[in-house]
Amino acid sequence: MIGLTTTPISLIHLSFAGLALFTGTWVVLNPKGTRRHRWLGYSYVVSMVVVLTTAFGIYHLFGRFGIVHWGAVGCCLALLGGLWPVWLRRRVSSWLFWHQLGMGVSVSGLYATFVVESTYRLFPARYFWLTTVGTSMLVLLAAALLLYRQLTPQLLTRRSVAKQ
Repeated sequence: MIGLTTTPISLIHLSFAGLALFTGTWVVLNPKGTRRHRWLGYSYVVSMVVVLTTAFGIYHLFGRFGIVHWGAVGCCLALLGGLWPVWLRRRVSSWLFWHQLGMGVSVSGLYATFVVESTYRLFPARYFWLTTVGTSMLVLLAAALLLYRQLTPQLLTRRSVAKQ
């Protein structure tokens, strides 16, 4: 079993991952558009930047760039996908939809990564594809369904407005 805090980079990674889990969960579960939402949202972004940066310096699982690192690349893209609409909201009419989609995917990826980090330490390596990849895919599937339920009304409203 690999220790959670084997190196200083792992400690930094783990600490900021905890902060990202806390702030990301808070933002998802509480009212949007408030000053607190923005403050904790940017705290989430900063903590995710640290988590994603340190992720590329941790190679305990495979000893090289592996599937977990590709997940980090995907999380980077999702985080940027949630940020650019906010930065360009004056130019992008559907900025809120794209912001919610990108940040929703980002937080979903964070939860899936939490499952990956937890399961590969708890179960023998021979069960990696079933326990680690399988359960993280279930988390992503559940997140996709929740995002679909949340964002579909916005898509339908935009289409009905566009038809008028």
